[in-house]
Amino acid sequence: MTREREIAARITSLVADADDQLDAVASELTTLYRRDIPVYDSVTHAEVQRNTRAILDIVLRRLRSDAPEVDSHDVTDLVRLWAGQTIPLELVAHSIQLGARELFKMVRRNAAEQGLSTDAVDDIQDMMWEWATSYSAAVNTVVQERAVAGATRRADLLRQLIEGSYVPAVLQAHASEHGIDIGHHYRVACLAWNDSSTVSDVRAMLRIRCGGGGLVVVDAVIDGFLVALLPRVPDGMDAAVSVGVGDALPVSGARASFRQAHLALDLATRFGRAGVLDLAALGPLPLLALGEESADRLASAHLTPLLERGPSGRDIIDTVAAYLEHDRRVDDTAAALFVHRNTVRNRVARFGDLTGLDIDRTTDLVLAWWLLTRERTAGSTVEDPAF
Repeated sequence: MTREREIAARITSLVADADDQLDAVASELTTLYRRDIPVYDSVTHAEVQRNTRAILDIVLRRLRSDAPEVDSHDVTDLVRLWAGQTIPLELVAHSIQLGARELFKMVRRNAAEQGLSTDAVDDIQDMMWEWATSYSAAVNTVVQERAVAGATRRADLLRQLIEGSYVPAVLQAHASEHGIDIGHHYRVACLAWNDSSTVSDVRAMLRIRCGGGGLVVVDAVIDGFLVALLPRVPDGMDAAVSVGVGDALPVSGARASFRQAHLALDLATRFGRAGVLDLAALGPLPLLALGEESADRLASAHLTPLLERGPSGRDIIDTVAAYLEHDRRVDDTAAALFVHRNTVRNRVARFGDLTGLDIDRTTDLVLAWWLLTRERTAGSTVEDPAF
């Protein structure tokens, strides 16, 4: 520590009259920022210059202190101030490094006038860059903390929207914080979340392709699902996993859109359908989400005679289900089940005898498909989301 204090004391002697020079440096940096970084156009010249000078003062104050070691608290308040002015915090770290560089130019000029050795100047430069790097790291820590806090607030808002528990009086302010336009109609998307690269790629795709017109995708992971407000859904979108999508509704209708998306996801997952899918894209599958009481009565009336026959009844059920999946093509069904064509025909006929359903009739065909599909997936019934 003694050596560090000696270096700091040497630097202090070189910047004894730095205050006036720092005003000029801050003014030059402010002009540079406002010329090259568009975001500074939204902040007044005086505010930028005041904050820039504050950065230089942090470095100078540390140079003149009896404790030259880094203290990250020096920069915390400044970071919060800049964040309140909507200046990207990444610029604070960059500004600290630029400020340290400009201050060192001053130190080096004065060192040359005083005839300091090259080694001494190198020591000074090393210490100043150590400070600048450490302060930048402190800024990045605050950036991460704010990102986590922002993600938490975003998740809370999305949860309230899909639960319908938001407070209408404060919706506008909270929505604006996250770039949500309450006058726009959003489609809610829902997919099962995990840390795989495949799911992360789908999230990135949604963010890139479903924004536009100045609107961004707003998403969060909620109870194991990635929930996203999509300003639009382009035609032809594909995905390697199941993604459920609801109707386009106002933000106040996000709960209804989410319930549609969750149901579409559940059905698509159960039946192995990958892609970005709404209920309309799933054909007759949403029929399987009808009330359980009515479904149980129909199943009891038609399938009980088959189920009572044990394995032979199960063979008939599986054969007729495959027969319907293959659009009632006997040869394709026989090939899929590795049985003779006549076996398929016999089981289909036996199905009609035992259930009373003639699958050559449209109404019976629809009912048979619905009952068999429901029965084969009885272990994974559609659950109404708890949101």
